Amino acid sequence: MPRREKRNAVLLTIFASLLWGTSFPGVKWGLGFVGNDVLFLWLRFVVASAFTIVFVLIVKKVSLSVVKDPWIWLIGALNAGAFVAQYVGLNYTTASKTTLLVDINVVAVAIISFFIFKERLGRLQSAGIASGIAGIVLLTAEGNLSFGSSQFAGDVIVYLAGWGWAFFIIFNKKILDRYSALQVSSGAIVTSTVWLVVPVAYLLFVGADLSIEPKGWFAILYLGLFCTSMATLLFVMGLEGVSATASATIMLVEIVTALAISIGFLGESLTLMASVGAALILAAVYLVSAGESPLEKPSMSHT
Repeated sequence: MPRREKRNAVLLTIFASLLWGTSFPGVKWGLGFVGNDVLFLWLRFVVASAFTIVFVLIVKKVSLSVVKDPWIWLIGALNAGAFVAQYVGLNYTTASKTTLLVDINVVAVAIISFFIFKERLGRLQSAGIASGIAGIVLLTAEGNLSFGSSQFAGDVIVYLAGWGWAFFIIFNKKILDRYSALQVSSGAIVTSTVWLVVPVAYLLFVGADLSIEPKGWFAILYLGLFCTSMATLLFVMGLEGVSATASATIMLVEIVTALAISIGFLGESLTLMASVGAALILAAVYLVSAGESPLEKPSMSHT
């Protein structure tokens, strides 16, 4: 099957980013109704796995070979580990710094892609990455970063989470040579769910608070269906037509989405500097997508 048309791939990636952007305020709201954040995360993936498996069965695209592939299990481990690292790191550092250190993975993706895919950045893409990084700094930290030693452990943990997702993006792109987007996304979700059983089992062992209020289940259902199952599929479909570096940069729009929702529904304010940051991120999306040159060969074939 031919490579996905670039414009459609960019739109799919933007839609995925919009959905993931709603997860930030969704998680913030939902965590107020659950006893443990890791349990909350795992149940989100349980719901996502259930919806994904049902969808795969309906469209009759079942493929057991994908869950037997070690690469899929590696992708799942990276995704699960990055999520846990982000949640743990938030206990020691601020949310603003967490967003910055996680979403800086666009640089990590560019570096890794250069060595794995030999992706070379054009001038527009390079300008887009620089614009995106500057936008993240202004939007999330509002120009007031202070990396104190007391928060160093948390900073390192959430920074590693960003690198985990960088490799997650890269390996998703790599495995699309052998499987369809639906097979990769469903495999990634299911294996992530399995890997998350490990920390949940530890919580059971230490007797952690595993209580969940009814509103917590509403958040879990929304995050599982829209922000995990659907968003992951759209993201991987987008990877069929854009490079890993372009995908990572376009995904920065999730920060703008999260901020807009926080302002509209959580009553947060937007400073002038943060507004400039949001504009730089949108400029990054345009520059990277406009500077993306098509590959000469199809990136994948469906079986």
